[in-house]
Parts: sequence; C-alpha cells; structure tokens
Amino acid sequence: MKKMLWVLLCAVVMSVFGFSTVRIGITAIVDHPALDSARLGIIEALVQRGFVLGTDFVVEFQSAQGNMNTAVSIANHFRSSDFSLVVGISTPSAQTLANAIKDIPVVFTAVTDPVASSLVPSLGKNPGNVVGVSDMTPVKTQFQLLKLVVPTAQKVGIVTNPGEANSVIVTEHARQACEELGLRLIEVVGSNSSEMITALTAAVGELDALYVGTDNTAASCIESLHRITVSNKVPMMCGDFTLARSGGVMAYGFDYFNLGLDTGKIVWEILNGKPVSDIESRLMNADSLLLLINMDVAEEISLAIPDLLIARADFLIVNGSEQQKR
Repeated sequence: MKKMLWVLLCAVVMSVFGFSTVRIGITAIVDHPALDSARLGIIEALVQRGFVLGTDFVVEFQSAQGNMNTAVSIANHFRSSDFSLVVGISTPSAQTLANAIKDIPVVFTAVTDPVASSLVPSLGKNPGNVVGVSDMTPVKTQFQLLKLVVPTAQKVGIVTNPGEANSVIVTEHARQACEELGLRLIEVVGSNSSEMITALTAAVGELDALYVGTDNTAASCIESLHRITVSNKVPMMCGDFTLARSGGVMAYGFDYFNLGLDTGKIVWEILNGKPVSDIESRLMNADSLLLLINMDVAEEISLAIPDLLIARADFLIVNGSEQQKR
C-alpha cells in the first residue's frame, strides 16, 4: 500500500510540473569503474524515489574517452538538444557543460574542487545554474595510512595528468602531505594512459610506494598500473575506494555509487521544481569514507599489514573474495 501511494504521489508531482518523460544528459571524461558507479548511483537514486527508467525518465550517456575536444562536442550536443538537465561526471566534463550551457541546470559530481575549477563561487548555495557534489579526498590521511603500512618509505610516486584540474589539485595536497610527513614525492606524469604507463614503468624502480588519487587518466589504466607495481613489489595506495577493486594493496576513499546516490538526490530535487540556487553544493559526507585492504596483493608483494588496520578495515579481499567486515 505504501509503495502504491508513493507511485501515485510521483505521478501527481510529474503532472503538476508538466512532464511525462524527463530527458537527462550525462557525460563523463572517460570510462572507468568509479565514474561508472557514480552514473549508476544517480539512476538508482531516481528509481528509489519512484521514477521508472524508460518511462518517467530516459538517460543519454556519452563518454569523452579522455579527449577534451570530444568533451566539448558532447557539451555542445547537449546544449542544442531537449534535455531537462545535464550531469557532468568528473571535473573536465563538468567544466565543459558549465561553459556551454546556461539555460538548464548543470549538475556536477566526482569533482575534486568545484571552487578552484570555477564551477561555483563557493560551496553552499550559489546563483546560477550549476550545483553538485565534490569528491575531495582526504589526501593527508591517505599518506598517513601509507606511511603506517610502509614505515620505511622515503620516495612515494604519484601518477598525475597535469591537464586535469582535479589531478593538479590532488598533487598539490600530496606535496603538502609529503612535506609534513618527511616523504619525497615523485611525480609520474602522463597526459594519457599510454604515457602514464610508460612513465611509471620507467620510474617504478626508484619508488618505495605509489599513490593513485582521483586522476581519471590513472583510473582508466588502473589494472596496468597494478601489474607494474606488483611485478616490482611496490605497494600501491588508492585514494579512490572503487578503483581498489581493480588494483592496489589498500584504498581509503569514497564509494562512488554512494556519491551517485547523493548526486541523484540533487537531480530529483531539481526535477521536482526546486531552484538550483536553493540547493547547496557540498562535499561528500566524510562518513562515507571506506577502508579496503587487499590481503592477496599484500601477500604477493610480501607486505605485512598492521593488525590495527586490518581490524579497522571496512572490506578485506582474501583469497579472491571480498569480505565486508561492517
């Protein structure tokens, strides 16, 4: 009965606001597990609130495949098409949408620093048509965890694409963290996945550990980065929880499906008539941070994981199976 009343309520809401099938455009700079999970979370958030995919709303998704020119073309296509709102997943995609589209809502997600990226003037409520959720990751805490697991580490690499604003911001935070923790940061630079793999292959021999933040280029080739580090017995720490399932010995970060659910709530509010200027742009809730440890990788590279971290972990991967501890 409750479910039926909820469906009827949704039907009334859609009638009041004058739409039968809502068109939503979603774009991401590249395909990788984290951004894919965010997109699925957005869709699930609408479904949970009574919308039926294909009936009440349709989604057109386009990936820029790591190409900024393609990202701009997608934004222009969305601008000239009949969408109720558009969603940019990742900093580059959100920036291209915000630059191109001024007459319908632009929702961002998986953006590291929306203020520095010139998407919004500040967190909280803003004028204009842009709003969303940031995935700013706790970089210093991640490096503290890395140092706890690899106490002898002195040289820590970070894979980074200087063409991604989010990657530049995370690298700046990493420099500060390493300076405070007495570590030397070595930047492994690549403007695309091929360059990044080549750069890591050349640099891995001098690294005591590798850090992978929220760089989309790194995410798109995470399995290759994992193979390189494992073959050289270099621990890899991921600042992206979702990516850890594809590589790395440890991750402390957000589940991007939950990020999508949070973003989907904003989409729902807009579709129900709430002005963008009345919705706060915000950071992902710190309570959503999760710790995953891959015990199989730790064994493969002969790395001892402290018992206190194993006890604290939300997820462990043991013998190829992921175990949720709490």
